[in-house]
Amino acid sequence: MASSIWMIVPNLLRTLLRSDVALKSKLLLIAGLVYLISPVDLLPDVVVGIGWLDDLVIVPFLGWLSYRSLSPSVQEDVIPNEAASEKQSKRVYLYLGILVIAVAAILLLGGTDS
Repeated sequence: MASSIWMIVPNLLRTLLRSDVALKSKLLLIAGLVYLISPVDLLPDVVVGIGWLDDLVIVPFLGWLSYRSLSPSVQEDVIPNEAASEKQSKRVYLYLGILVIAVAAILLLGGTDS
């Protein structure tokens, strides 16, 4: 079950190559990928830790918007049915874990400037 949760990102990336996916969904996903690798951010990455927070919020949000704009049949391909019932609770724990790690990293790395 956990392996299917981790397949969401690769499955979503595969939608870029599908002809039955709307251009809007593809553009949202590409925008998230470009923002992730772009040196231009809302919060500069040189601000230790803080600069990564916008990436942790904006990129998953654009991926979610891309997913929500898919047709139901393509959504089923991205998130298989067996994972659909438990995806909400597991995703919440995953995002909370990432948030805790990010905050801990900010506190640890941000406190070194003396």
